[in-house]
Amino acid sequence: MINDLSPIGGELSDWRDVSERPGKEPFAKEAEYKVNDIFWGKLHKRNTGELYVLIISKIPFNWKERVKDLKLKGEVVDAAGGIMWIRTEESNLLEDLASVRDYLVKIKSQVSSK
Repeated sequence: MINDLSPIGGELSDWRDVSERPGKEPFAKEAEYKVNDIFWGKLHKRNTGELYVLIISKIPFNWKERVKDLKLKGEVVDAAGGIMWIRTEESNLLEDLASVRDYLVKIKSQVSSK
């Protein structure tokens, strides 16, 4: 399980078990993260192995209109407003988050220069 996002300027909280309801068996583990001061979210690793990543941009824009511009190894599952869910492999996580970081830095510089 991934425990270090420092190679891309990120911080990761401790992983914790999550259940559908209190008292039910955990079906996944989650950890909160942030990358630089540009985006944050959750890593959601199901017991069956799927890894989902919630990405919340601190830059106001709509992901839905921009997902076609992203170069990800994983796939976009849902995107609306400044929130996006991707599904990826643990081996591709750092590369996908680095791509999102670089994309958001580019958008931030475009917004700042206007």
